[in-house]
Order: sequence, then structure tokens, then C-alpha cells
Amino acid sequence: MMRRRRILTGGVVVGVLSICGLAPVAQAQPAADQVLTDAGLSAGDKQSVKSGQFVNVSVRGVSDRDLSFAIAFLVKTSPEILARQIVAGELITADAQVKAFGELSGAGSLADFAKLTLTSDEAKALASAQAGNALNLSASEIAAFKALAGGPAPAVQEQLRRMLLARYQAYRGSGLAGIAPYDRGGQTSDPASDLRKASQATQGLQKYLPAFQKVLLDYPQATLPGMQEKFFWLKSLIHGEVTYVLAHVLVAADGAARVVARREYYVSTGYNAEQSVAGFLPVQGGTVGITTIHAFTDQVTGVGGSMKRGIGSKVMAGKMKEIYEAARDRSQKQR
Repeated sequence: MMRRRRILTGGVVVGVLSICGLAPVAQAQPAADQVLTDAGLSAGDKQSVKSGQFVNVSVRGVSDRDLSFAIAFLVKTSPEILARQIVAGELITADAQVKAFGELSGAGSLADFAKLTLTSDEAKALASAQAGNALNLSASEIAAFKALAGGPAPAVQEQLRRMLLARYQAYRGSGLAGIAPYDRGGQTSDPASDLRKASQATQGLQKYLPAFQKVLLDYPQATLPGMQEKFFWLKSLIHGEVTYVLAHVLVAADGAARVVARREYYVSTGYNAEQSVAGFLPVQGGTVGITTIHAFTDQVTGVGGSMKRGIGSKVMAGKMKEIYEAARDRSQKQR
């Protein structure tokens, strides 16, 4: 387990990258067993992956707010198809928690949020927003919603759309530096700092694909030839809580291999932000996928934080497995 922790700290697995096109290697595709061995998986975990299971691998967190874990799996499809599904938003539609979503592009507009609607109860919850852990909002965002207290739901709905558009535009223009901190009442929580730490911890990228890591750290000033990217907004129901999310997806190719990053740079409640980095690596008979996720929340700090992080990681790993399983079933039907 300690060997796996060292190998899987941060994003893409160094040993896997080195044999799958992100470092100088022979052209022949390796066997899945070899890839998983180089990734540090045990014999039992390798067998589980090869038999079609999704295997959790422990990952060291980058802060005391970090619910981090990795998933290894094998699918009988190509890295290109998997990456295409993510860029097209098919992993979003595979997530039963997602109730509505839309794509954002260019400068964005309020029209991009036309499918984002609120019930009267959802509008009341936002209009009664206050500093603290219940909602992730800046001081100015809280003031804008409170000014609408007692007013009609459509006015709150319009303000939510404006707020999400403003956060998208700030991130699109300035990257991590454009992410406004959350007002916790007397102090703030800075999701940009945690996302930067997660990006800095991607040791595999740092060694074998530093230009992609630089994109994660310095977007939009840093870019990569041929890189694909898309932006989405989501309205999800997570553990019974309506949650609004802004997500950025990036894909880079090296030969047949793909590296995919998915960053949730705004999340309205439940957790602060999330970043996953995946290596989709061609092997004989399909693709080995190894995805590392860092999800950040203030609710796992303090007394008992270590236990909370352990429980939280297991819950999130289970949800990610469901999403990937649904995507795998869909991709294999399309073959």
C-alpha cells in the first residue's frame, strides 16, 4: 500500500505514463497486467481490474480538506472514445445526480443558462443565504441574494444565472486567480489554493507532460497545441442537496493515449471544489484508466477530520464508480 501511495500521489500515474506514450517507449501496446504492475497495484487488485471491477487505490491528500482517492479500471474501448465521451458531456449524463446541465462557450451569456430553473423553495434557500458553511458564496454574492429576500422566485433565478455567468467569465479570463473565495463569516475559504495544490501534486504530468500541468496551473495564459476543452454548468442533487456546479474539461493526446482533467471550479454546497486527472492508456484488448480525484471540503477539518476524510473518500469513490460503470456500459454498446 505504501508503494501505491508513493506512485499514485497526485494525478496521472508515472509508471503507467512511461509505457503508454507520454515518455519514450516502444510502439507495441503493453499487456494490461504490465501496466497495472508498473502502476503499483497488488496481484489481487490487478486481477480485480482485469476481471472488470473498478478498484480503489489510496492517495495522499494535499490538504486537510482533501477527500482524495484513485480508481483503476479496464474497458474494452479506446482512449479516444473515452476522452470523446468526457468532452461531449456523456459522463455528465451518466451521473444520475445531474438534473440539468448546459454548455458554456466564449464570453458566455445568460441564454446559456436557459435550462437552469428554480423552484420556489430553492429560490427561498438562496435568498436567505448567509456567511458560513451552508452555501459557498462570496460576501457580494450573499448580499445580492439577500436583497431579493421575499421577492419572486424568477428574480432569484435570474440572480443565480448572473452569478454563475460572472464566475465562469472570471475563471475563463483569469483561471485559478479568478475564483472568488467563499465567505465563512469572519474568515474565507479559498478553493483556488486547493486546486493549485492538486495541480502541483500531479507528479506524472510534471515529469512526462509538463506542458499539460502548466495548463492546469496557469490557464488561460498557458495552453497546449491540439488540446480540447469544454465548459459546463450543472444542477445536481447530491446527498439530497440541490447543488450548482461549474466545470472545465481539458483533454490532451499523445499518440493513442489521452490525459483528461475535469475541474469543478465552483460548487454551491457540500464541498468546495474538485479536480480529477485521468490517464486513458491503450493496452492489448482495450484501455486501462487510472483516475485520481481531489475533492475539497471544509466539513472534514478539525477534530475527527481524518476519520471524516476516510468516510468521505469512500462515499465519493463509490459514486465515481457508478458514473464510470454507466459510461463503460454505454461505450461498449456503441462498439
